[in-house]
Amino acid sequence: MLKVLILGGSGLVGSSIIKELTKYNNFKVYATYFKNKIYSNLVSSFNLDIKNLEGINNLLSKVQPDIVISCLRGDFKAQLILHTKTAEFLKKHNGKFYFFSTTNVFDGNLNTPHYENDIPNSQTEYGKYKIECEKMLINLLGSKSCILRIPAVWAKNSKRMDKLISTLKDNKEIILYPKLFINTNTDVIIAKQLCHIIRNDLKGIFHLTSSDSVNYKNFYIKLIEQLGFKNATILESFEEKESVK
Repeated sequence: MLKVLILGGSGLVGSSIIKELTKYNNFKVYATYFKNKIYSNLVSSFNLDIKNLEGINNLLSKVQPDIVISCLRGDFKAQLILHTKTAEFLKKHNGKFYFFSTTNVFDGNLNTPHYENDIPNSQTEYGKYKIECEKMLINLLGSKSCILRIPAVWAKNSKRMDKLISTLKDNKEIILYPKLFINTNTDVIIAKQLCHIIRNDLKGIFHLTSSDSVNYKNFYIKLIEQLGFKNATILESFEEKESVK
């Protein structure tokens, strides 16, 4: 049985990964949280402060994971240090690291589609941090690292959805970008994609996005209509949007 440690297991994507992985009998799942406890008898959960290096060292020594999946959020510098320590542990113990990155590694050019083999180019601190993490993991672990770039993630109870509904209920302006084309995905589908990658021992860089792109404005208008808001206040912006996290 493979021991899997999920860093950031209480978040949107992490929670869905827990639900998906625990469907299989060949994984023993462990997960970390910071503020929001994980209430599940299917996993062993641990509190982890990403700025506490002693905490991650003790956790890795205790769990001895075969696989680490990172869905962490928080301070970029602290995350990079923690991911480096984790990668060094996995290298020593021949483990694998599945790292959730972002399509924002390409936010330096939003005018063209980007593919797994393209060279990342970011203008934002978020994208630059993810690029640095990707490079570190590939350099340390080689084929034992797997980079999973995800777009804006939607779910029924996601913060993104809650914010949109709150804005609509307050009749505030929704700013849409007619010139922007995006990919999207859901937490549930991402979890299924990851499990497929792990169970089939797939390697490399993967863009876990929809197979097609959609116009930003059209996507939001359709979503708003499906949510039942027919008189939303829409404001179009033709300025280039830096990124969609």
